[in-house]
Amino acid sequence: MFRRRVFWIGLVVALALAGGGYGYYHAVYLRGQEPEDTLMTAQVARGDLILSVSGSGVLRPSSEKQLGFETEGYVDEVLVEVSDRVQEGDLLARLDAQDLERAVFEAELNLHAAREHLAETTEPVADAELASARSALQSARAALTIAQYNYENAQISDLVADVRSRQIAFQYAVDRYWEAEENSSDSSTLEKRWNSWASTEYEFNKALQALEVERLEAANQLDQARNRVLQAEEDLASLQGGADEKTVLQAELRVRRAERALETARQNLTAAELRAPFAGTVVEVTAMAGQRAGTTAILTLANLDSALVQFWVEESDLTGVAVGHRVEIEFDGLPEKIFLGEVIRIDPALVRVENTLAVQAWARLNLAAQQVNLFGDMNAIVEVISAEAREVVLAPVQALREIGDGQYAVFVVQPDGELALRPVEVGLKDFVNAEILSGLEGGEVVSLGQRTVSSTTAERAPQEIPGLPGGRMFDGGGVPGGGRAVPGGGP
Repeated sequence: MFRRRVFWIGLVVALALAGGGYGYYHAVYLRGQEPEDTLMTAQVARGDLILSVSGSGVLRPSSEKQLGFETEGYVDEVLVEVSDRVQEGDLLARLDAQDLERAVFEAELNLHAAREHLAETTEPVADAELASARSALQSARAALTIAQYNYENAQISDLVADVRSRQIAFQYAVDRYWEAEENSSDSSTLEKRWNSWASTEYEFNKALQALEVERLEAANQLDQARNRVLQAEEDLASLQGGADEKTVLQAELRVRRAERALETARQNLTAAELRAPFAGTVVEVTAMAGQRAGTTAILTLANLDSALVQFWVEESDLTGVAVGHRVEIEFDGLPEKIFLGEVIRIDPALVRVENTLAVQAWARLNLAAQQVNLFGDMNAIVEVISAEAREVVLAPVQALREIGDGQYAVFVVQPDGELALRPVEVGLKDFVNAEILSGLEGGEVVSLGQRTVSSTTAERAPQEIPGLPGGRMFDGGGVPGGGRAVPGGGP
């Protein structure tokens, strides 16, 4: 789960080994079996020092929402697929809205009629008003004519042809059965023809019921149209007789009801469209055209443009993670591509990851310059940069001598081979290298201590340099987190 740290020793260690190897070669192979103290040295170089801790994580959308319609119906069209990017307000899917569109149209007609009626009711009675009332009545009668046409059309619809076809099939099955009965056919033939009789009779009755439902619906609409005609006739009669306060109030109430009905019809029509509530990426689609859908989710939209990475580091690396620290992230699905981000949250309680206590944190990715498609739940390797120094003077921590609380010095190898003690100011340090803020320049050679080489190549620990009371080697202990030194640029 967790990735181990890798320390880049690089040029500094290579130089140290080179110096030590050279001394070892002369001490052992050129001078035979005689033990000799060898001075270990390293050349100071410029490079980068980065303190970091590593962990593993998972990509999480900054926002994710499951979307469904606000009403029920059959899906007419799904306009997006998984991985499609959409903008806020884009149409994602729609239901079959023919009935809803018709309802809006009828509601608009009713509102128009109600407003005309109110205007006619409140205006002084005049020949023009009477003419308007008569016009409204004519409109209602025209609507009745349309309803009558729809009713008659229902009588000759495709259902009628279906009923006729089912009836013929049923009659044929009956005749076939009696034919077999009269010819004394075997029981198997009789049973088959009896079953055919029963099934065709069932289909015939079912077609009759469907036709009856259509006729009843058309008849209901026809009755409503007739009622509107009656209402228009009453309105005209009321206008002719003069409007009283009660009539005006009723006309106003009719307008309000018509307005609410139109608003409801429009809301129902809008609810048949599923639009994106925010810009994002479609990560799941579960519906297709022709499928019945309702308020349950049919697709999932996620905002991956400002994605978050949920990640974990070992408990021992707690001090290496803080809000604001820069992170470098590499996804398993996009190897060798580094994404940059920033730690935005550290959860206050440890969690258990694969039976190991870990710190759980969150980082926000900077995707402004990235032209890639990311997907939720992608696995990631996270490197948290707690501190870094670029193009600075680096010296091995083995060269440091602690001469006081937080004060250090090094032995610099002079051109004549002599050692000179020089105080240095130390900045960042890891287990291998230290940033030298002042006191050393690139290219200078420092002492790492002495070792005694024998014919058996046995070594003992580096010795303290004589003449430095209380001086000791700096072992790099107590440095929080890991780190890496990347030397470069030359002395």
